[in-house]
Amino acid sequence: MIFLYVDRVGPPGIVRVQARTGQDFTIPAPQNPSPQAEPLPTPPAQSTTAANPFSTLERGPTTTELALGAAALVVLAVLFLFVRQGVRAHLINRRATLDAADGASWMLFSALMLTAAILVSATVGRLWQAWAGLAAGFALCLVLFGAALALFLRAPDRRR
Repeated sequence: MIFLYVDRVGPPGIVRVQARTGQDFTIPAPQNPSPQAEPLPTPPAQSTTAANPFSTLERGPTTTELALGAAALVVLAVLFLFVRQGVRAHLINRRATLDAADGASWMLFSALMLTAAILVSATVGRLWQAWAGLAAGFALCLVLFGAALALFLRAPDRRR
């Protein structure tokens, strides 16, 4: 909400101005007041190759989208904790040591959470065009899943 002081235009006092939510505010190009006036200078054209990968985005995420993304991550974290506990119980039933079962289950949890965080942030922030960053994040997810698989397969060999 913006408060403006208006001088001799409209009612005296403060005028409340509020933009519609979810839309970008654009300022229209200036118009020549009379046809005899010389044309207004135009700004120089900007280059089309931007160094910033986020310059092609239409707009940033709204507060509602960020809150929904955070809520989705919390729900997924709770779900993944149940999966972690199930993997841990399975490994303990196969006579693995508690340390080996905990290590494998936490590694699986971290791989699942990193994957979920990348997917949610790419969806909320509309970052699907930033393929290099997403590829690096998913490569790290593959490494974590590989480590979780190795720990899962090795855990029953460490018997109690």
